[in-house]
Amino acid sequence: MNKSVKIITLGTSHGDPTYERFNTSSLLDIPGYGGILVDAGTPVLGLLIRKNYPLEKVRAVFITHMHQDHFGGLPDILKFWVKRLPPERKLKIFLPEAEAMETIFAFTELAHRPIARSSFEVSQIAAGKLALGENLMVEAIPTDHFSNEKLSYPSWALKFSTADKTMLFAGDLARDFHDFPTGHPADVAICELTHFALDKALDVLQKERFGKLIFTHIGNEWHGLEAAKTFSELVKDLPYSAVMAHDGDEFTV
Repeated sequence: MNKSVKIITLGTSHGDPTYERFNTSSLLDIPGYGGILVDAGTPVLGLLIRKNYPLEKVRAVFITHMHQDHFGGLPDILKFWVKRLPPERKLKIFLPEAEAMETIFAFTELAHRPIARSSFEVSQIAAGKLALGENLMVEAIPTDHFSNEKLSYPSWALKFSTADKTMLFAGDLARDFHDFPTGHPADVAICELTHFALDKALDVLQKERFGKLIFTHIGNEWHGLEAAKTFSELVKDLPYSAVMAHDGDEFTV
């Protein structure tokens, strides 16, 4: 049986959608478990449908922090879930601030569609490791993204590990890159490319042990052919390959 994990960068924009990128969302498709959404920016449901990925295959949703470009597509997921799937089907939702879920439920119910709370298992992300399934672990690592706004709210990096694969999602970070989750080797790492200067982050990235580094949550300054050339020049000396993802790109680990 093919044990490869598939990563699909469904949406790859920063805080606003652009002419070629939607808000951030990524899908992990793990053999023997199913799908995990890491962040759910709009229009995540539509992007799953366009990828012909059945929502019933999604087992869990993780929101790295409570900025709208990361959770704004959750109401569509809830609506489709209660509309199309049997009530006994459960979806695990992990939030950095679990109390926010009631607001998301209420927003969905503005459309006069009752939401069965029992169809969703809502948990608050906490530092440390959690077993999601047999041979599937997730480790939550705190970051400091809200310091960019002089605020203090939880934000997280997430490390998913199967029996033989490790995938690190760095989440959104501080502008000085001090909170990048260093010392976590991974077959693939997924990192934003909006809130820090890439040239200043290279010293940190040079020391990491990754099989591949995928940048998503792409800032406007990295759009276009000239920016792509600059990016390639900056990352060429990293000890692993580094690429900028686009909406719908698929990677196999």
